[in-house]
Amino acid sequence: MKANFLHSRTAVRATAAYLAAMTALALPTLAYAESATVTGAGALSTNARLDFRITIPKVLFLRVGTGGLFGAAPNTTVDLIDFIVPAANLGDGVAIAATALSGNLGNGAVTALLRSNAGVVTLTANTLGAISNGAGDTIPWSEIAIASSALVTPAFANTLPHPLALPLTGASTPFAPAPIARITNVGSTWTFSYRNTATVPAGVYGGVALNQGRVTYTASVL
Repeated sequence: MKANFLHSRTAVRATAAYLAAMTALALPTLAYAESATVTGAGALSTNARLDFRITIPKVLFLRVGTGGLFGAAPNTTVDLIDFIVPAANLGDGVAIAATALSGNLGNGAVTALLRSNAGVVTLTANTLGAISNGAGDTIPWSEIAIASSALVTPAFANTLPHPLALPLTGASTPFAPAPIARITNVGSTWTFSYRNTATVPAGVYGGVALNQGRVTYTASVL
């Protein structure tokens, strides 16, 4: 009989300890809820509160040429801006337009978009030196002219103008419009042409990832 009593008392203690542990585990969850009961004969008032939290990621979006809109999957297409100088115009100073299929908008025109919510954006154009024909002859980047204009799709009123000139080598002076309330959302059409101010040796200068014929645009935020 005594053994049964001890066993029963042990079981009761174990059950009490289990219930206490479960109650302790539940307390942190209950602490996030709020309720109150008031009583009385007159007007009554009570409060119950909620806390809200919204986490916004830092974003940076740059598009030059073919690509999607903000939030789209990355697009790795690199557009070719292609110039063919007629023999009769060689070095005569008459600017040469790019071919019809050059750039995502044609004739040397590309879409330029920049978007960020992180304050001041630093945007630079970078080159590796003069454009070469692989035989020792070069054309400086100063021979490439750029005009900026309004972008039709998506619509932007020329809010991301290109710098006046591409760097002869290395990075250009940083450029970008000042953000508004730490938000940058700008765009333009950039149209490239060949100034054709000098007579140069025959050859194909630059190309698809060839002979230093690529410009890399870099956007960055702190």
